Amino acid sequence: MRDPDLDRQQARGSLPGDRYIRGGRARRKEFDKVAEGYLQAKEESVKPTTQLGRLRRALLGRPLASKQQIHERLTKVKALAVLSSDALSSVAYATEQILLVLGAAGAAAYSYSMPIMVAILVLLIAVGLSYRQTIKAYPKGGGSYIVASDNLGPLAGVVAGSALMTDYVLTVAVSVASGVDSIVSAASAMQAYRVELCVAFVAILIVGNLRGIRESGSIFAAPTYLFIGGILLMLVVTGLRWGTGNVHEATPMLGKATQQVSIFLILRAFASGCTALTGVEAISDGVPAFKPPEWRNARTTLTVMVVLLATMFMGITISARATGARAYDSSDPNYQTVISQLAHTAFGSTFLYYYVIGATTAILVLAANTSFSDFPRLFFFMARDDYAPHLFKRLGDRLAFSNGIIVLGGLAILLLVVFRGRTDALIPLYTIGVFVAFTMSQAGMVSRWLRLREPGWQHGLAMNAVGMTLTAIVFVVTAGDKFTEGAWIVLVLIPLLVMTFFSIHRHYSEVTVDLATETPTSPDELKPVVIVPLADLNGPALQSLALARTLSDQVIAVHISDDPDEIARLKAKWEAWGDHVPLEVIESPYRSLVRPLLAYIDAIDRQRRDDTIVVVLPEMVATRWWHQVLHNQTALRLKAALLFRPGTVVVNVPYHLRRYQHQRRRLRARHGGDDAL
Repeated sequence: MRDPDLDRQQARGSLPGDRYIRGGRARRKEFDKVAEGYLQAKEESVKPTTQLGRLRRALLGRPLASKQQIHERLTKVKALAVLSSDALSSVAYATEQILLVLGAAGAAAYSYSMPIMVAILVLLIAVGLSYRQTIKAYPKGGGSYIVASDNLGPLAGVVAGSALMTDYVLTVAVSVASGVDSIVSAASAMQAYRVELCVAFVAILIVGNLRGIRESGSIFAAPTYLFIGGILLMLVVTGLRWGTGNVHEATPMLGKATQQVSIFLILRAFASGCTALTGVEAISDGVPAFKPPEWRNARTTLTVMVVLLATMFMGITISARATGARAYDSSDPNYQTVISQLAHTAFGSTFLYYYVIGATTAILVLAANTSFSDFPRLFFFMARDDYAPHLFKRLGDRLAFSNGIIVLGGLAILLLVVFRGRTDALIPLYTIGVFVAFTMSQAGMVSRWLRLREPGWQHGLAMNAVGMTLTAIVFVVTAGDKFTEGAWIVLVLIPLLVMTFFSIHRHYSEVTVDLATETPTSPDELKPVVIVPLADLNGPALQSLALARTLSDQVIAVHISDDPDEIARLKAKWEAWGDHVPLEVIESPYRSLVRPLLAYIDAIDRQRRDDTIVVVLPEMVATRWWHQVLHNQTALRLKAALLFRPGTVVVNVPYHLRRYQHQRRRLRARHGGDDAL
């Protein structure tokens, strides 16, 4: 038997008396031979053959082999950009959210921003230290889903995973919307294009991440470091100007107070400011993306991130208090972000002002990249454990989890369109998910320390217990404060996601049991009855009948029509053909085609309960893609109707019109034209 994948070559000898010598195997260009009976597909085997495929490759780049995955790992420098951009960028709006809440009680309430800042810094340090313990304990990735599942059980893990998913989607929406806020601050005319800009930025992020980790790291590293440098320079210049008396402490001009200062108001401001902690978990989730030694590099990167985040958040809050910066509602025609006001104070309307605004816009938009790194990875872990569809386990051409990236981008775009790209409308939905995940992760680590009592467990237990307590308190405060402002949506959505994921898990468990207990059938025991629905005795019908007769001796052709004249014409053709296969004609006075056929198949099935019903469907494949709209509607309806019918095998027989057109042309040319044929 000839090897279907490898061909032999023969070559004429050059010496006298030589006839032929056997050459080596000429391998097909799409494969390399690894061993006998073992071929490896080459890049040529996945070469695009359509215009859409070629466009996709031009946009996303050439596919990468699985063995190149180790080279796609992140250095600490790139990891800080890819996995920390969400947390670092949150300083651009965290202080603003605090001031926005306090402003309801008048300018005097702004003084409470300082103790709130201290409380958030304490929380940040506690969470950072807690996640350092998590990274060491889970060097292959210690996100909330894995830690909670491992230590608290599947329910806790799925709750944590569901909460994180909502947070990742909202992170993309809020980050992009905040980035557009910066553009609007510098160019108010862009207010009318807020939604369009948001959608365009998300589309850019989708494409960048579909190109793969290394390329997205290169794309996103520069804006992250430009932002850090710009903010630190702005804070240093503001401090120097304030210290030398060039900037005097000012009281912000606010409207009439609508609330009184109360513990409730301060807790609301604290809850809003806790947006500064979103994204802190990302490095713990992404440990496998680091270069070896993964956990050490991840811990170092986490520490650097926490220090930078704390420094920038503290500097912005103190500078805002010192310079009299205020928080505007996003619908205010004079809208300016706190960062824009501070940059004006430090640099005026110079190039450096626009540099800070540009860098802030870039980091806010690209901060969503953290979610694009972690959301698909979380979906992979849940799909691996049968809680999410298995399609999310698949790596795309560029070694990225393409399906998760596309789903995340689509959901974020939907949110941005629904909420018109307004940050203040999205913020109430924010932080709920992340603090649920924080709490579940820290609770899992507490359980782990108590169960395993590994070296240094008392130290680790204390850190994680403090982190668990603080994040649980913040979750309760945030959920209570923002419940009526929209947080109820997330609190309802998380249980719905949990029920959905458990339904998926139950389905996969049932499938596994069914496949394991199904009794194999010997080929000799199969007794197929083949039914061939046909509209006419033409090329597709003859091809399908020929295939049907190779499958079984029991073949029935079925013709359904509401036209007696059409039935008579087909019967005449059938007799002229030779009546090689029994023909069953069903007249359908109610003009239905699919339902009478299904009823006929049911009747055959009742007669032959021990036999396998095989339906062979002829289908024309047109020469142009748009020609498909003109054909095959009945075949598509039949396939859809038979897909979920148990005990029925459907065989689709494509009849390629282009192929047979070429054959007819060759025959005509060979025989001198149509007349000769």
